Amino acid sequence: MTMTKTPRKPVQRSHSAVEEQADAWTEFTDILPLYQALAQQCDLEPPPYPPGKTLSRWPDRKTMSRDLDWLQSVDQQTHAVHLRQLLASPSATNEKSLRAFLHRQLSKPSKDGEVRDKIDLLVVQYFALCATPELIGTHLDVSAFAEVLRPVLGEVDIAALSCCDPLEPILAEAERCTNLREFMERGLMDQGRFAKEAAGNMFYDPVALLFFCRFNFLIRRNFIQAVHHDLRGIGLALAELERRGVQTVDCRSAGLSENETIPKLREFHQRWKMPFQNDYAKAGAFRPYDQLMALRSDLESTLAGGAQPKIATRGATSPAIPKTPLQNSAPPAPPDASRVTQHDGAAKPSAAPGPEASQPAVPTLSAEECEEKIWEQLIATPPVRGRSMSTITLEDTRVLLSAWEVSAFVSDSGPDSEEIRRAMVARALLAIAVERQKRHMDIKALHQALAVARDEIPRFQEHIEQLKRAKKVESAVNLGITLKRLLSLVEEAEQLERGTSSEGKR
Repeated sequence: MTMTKTPRKPVQRSHSAVEEQADAWTEFTDILPLYQALAQQCDLEPPPYPPGKTLSRWPDRKTMSRDLDWLQSVDQQTHAVHLRQLLASPSATNEKSLRAFLHRQLSKPSKDGEVRDKIDLLVVQYFALCATPELIGTHLDVSAFAEVLRPVLGEVDIAALSCCDPLEPILAEAERCTNLREFMERGLMDQGRFAKEAAGNMFYDPVALLFFCRFNFLIRRNFIQAVHHDLRGIGLALAELERRGVQTVDCRSAGLSENETIPKLREFHQRWKMPFQNDYAKAGAFRPYDQLMALRSDLESTLAGGAQPKIATRGATSPAIPKTPLQNSAPPAPPDASRVTQHDGAAKPSAAPGPEASQPAVPTLSAEECEEKIWEQLIATPPVRGRSMSTITLEDTRVLLSAWEVSAFVSDSGPDSEEIRRAMVARALLAIAVERQKRHMDIKALHQALAVARDEIPRFQEHIEQLKRAKKVESAVNLGITLKRLLSLVEEAEQLERGTSSEGKR
């Protein structure tokens, strides 16, 4: 019997391989300029081809493998914040390269949190790049985003998935915010991040990407509007204080001194810039916004009579503007050890410390004593209606508490409130230690407070994860914001600690 062999089709397989390689080469050439810029920005291994070089097709598989390995190396060593910094420059990218970059991330077979964050950023960057100014200025519904994102997401059936359900309520709440304080206190960005994490692999569905892109764009727009509202409020408050003849303002809540001059504050206000390129996953990312909110609160408190301002009298001369930078102004220590600063008058300035003042005059508070003092002050002076922040003073150190932090002390009970109280105590003790180090060079107290804070942080992080798993979003957001403030203060304390160690070595 004659055997008939099935003919092979080497030509078809070869043709398919050639097409795949051609497609890969096209994507590589489209994406290469962005990766070259990213590698240069992050000081990584230089690209296999110099910028501007005319490229031909890959000569062999070895060269192809080398080039793709280099792309993978850049992917592994960069994060979403690096992309945000790169894409902040309009000249850094174009539609074709951005689309290729996004396609590469979406094509990865395994996607961790880093890849998700990159895709999350790239989709909204693509929309911002390709949408017309006329479109951006209108009320943007989902269909507008679907039209602009068609080249990267394809035709999308606009029907929200269940993982997108939390987004509209968050956006509705953002629309109701009239200032930055309301926006931040409600933890809207944290709520959005939790929704993305909870979506899991559904996040990469084209429908989900469409809705999350719309959420990112609109929440960012509301955030910027809130920041501008506070900047206008600060400008109006400064103008009114100047009109009344006020010379200095106590701005310790904003991390400044208790005698900041109006001209210096006006200079700070005019030079303040929104840090668009921050890594918002980091604890200190919102520190500039916290300072802005605290400054507005200090100015409006002075206007409302919360502190007795120093008024210029006829013939009096204005004090000289401090030569030290505004951010580094160190407030002198007031005489009393503990008071609520919302309603009391300004303390009389203490005498300049002599050589014997190199050590703190007040013993270090224990955690129990600190919690008791916070509780006593909050009970003695209930929060003002309509004000979301309360200020307490411990050992001449002012500490701001949010509404839910106050509630955790004066009304709420249970494990969630207990965690917030513990985090607040750790933050208050560290804030006291930071001020002691600045005023008295008490490095021992700083070491101790830092050690306590570092030991507590894993506990809070674990509790937040438990709250997220239990779908207790509001509690998770509140504790998350409290923890971020503690982490931000830890960063400041560590910088102060390193600076002290360097001075000691010299």
